[in-house]
Amino acid sequence: MSVDSGDDIPELNRKSFENENRTLTEVRHRNVIKLYGFYSWKGCLYLVYEYAERGSLKMVLYGVEGKADVLGWGTRVKIVQGIAHAISHLHNDCSHQIVHPDITLSNILLDRDFVPRLSDFGIARLLSSDSSN
Repeated sequence: MSVDSGDDIPELNRKSFENENRTLTEVRHRNVIKLYGFYSWKGCLYLVYEYAERGSLKMVLYGVEGKADVLGWGTRVKIVQGIAHAISHLHNDCSHQIVHPDITLSNILLDRDFVPRLSDFGIARLLSSDSSN
C-alpha cells in the first residue's frame, strides 16, 4: 500500500494496514491466511503472508486467458467447508468476534491441495463480545 499521496487515502491505507495486522496476529486457524510480518519502506506498507500456491479462487475458477482449473464437486465442497469453518472461527472462537464484510473469490486463497485460506482483513470489524450485531 502506498502512503505517499496528498489526499485522505493514506490515512485510510494506514488504518486498513493497522487493522489487518491487529486482526491477523490474533487469529490462528487452518483456513485463515497466516501473517508472518509487516514493514514499511519508501512510503509503502507491506504485509508478508504465507504463500498460497494456487492463488485466488477467482483465478482458479476463471483463470487468465481461459486457463482455468476444473474443480470437481468434492474439491468445491472442501473449499466451501473450509471457508465456513474460518467464518465460524472468526465469529465464535476469537476473543473478539471478527466480521469479514468482504468475502469474495479474490479473498479466498488456495494452497497446493486446494485448502482455502480467507484473506484481506483490511476492513474487517472487531466486535465486542456483548455486541448484538
